[in-house]
Amino acid sequence: MTEDRDLAEALRRLAQSTLVPPSDPDRERALLEAFDVAWERKRSARPVARWRPAAAAALVALAATVVWIVASRSGPAPTPARSAVPLSTTEFVIWPGAAELPRFESGHLMRISVPVSALPSLGLVPPASPAPVVQADVLIGQDGLPRAVRLSPDF
Repeated sequence: MTEDRDLAEALRRLAQSTLVPPSDPDRERALLEAFDVAWERKRSARPVARWRPAAAAALVALAATVVWIVASRSGPAPTPARSAVPLSTTEFVIWPGAAELPRFESGHLMRISVPVSALPSLGLVPPASPAPVVQADVLIGQDGLPRAVRLSPDF
């Protein structure tokens, strides 16, 4: 508490001993005029920049159209077959995309609530119960990314 008072007193003394130069009306006027000139330059440049978002949107639309045309000609992309894991198992299933991650060295287990609707995308069979969520154990790697998932044994 004494240190706080000492610090406050030191700051008070510093504020009182600091010399503040008087304001110079000519310098202030020149500074405000410089700001006005910069503001006017910025305003005059705006009409040119208005077309940029429209051009960017047109390019994105064109790229999306080209991708759609190419994809429709080549047929659907092959998807790796994933078999659903029965609900009664307590074995881990590889998290989608985790096979491409760096080698698993260490990690930790985290229990989370997973919506039942997300289970098929993880390769797990949704339970027959009407519960909207289930408990799952997720294995998190040293990089903080999920590596595997399993339904919690006490679901």
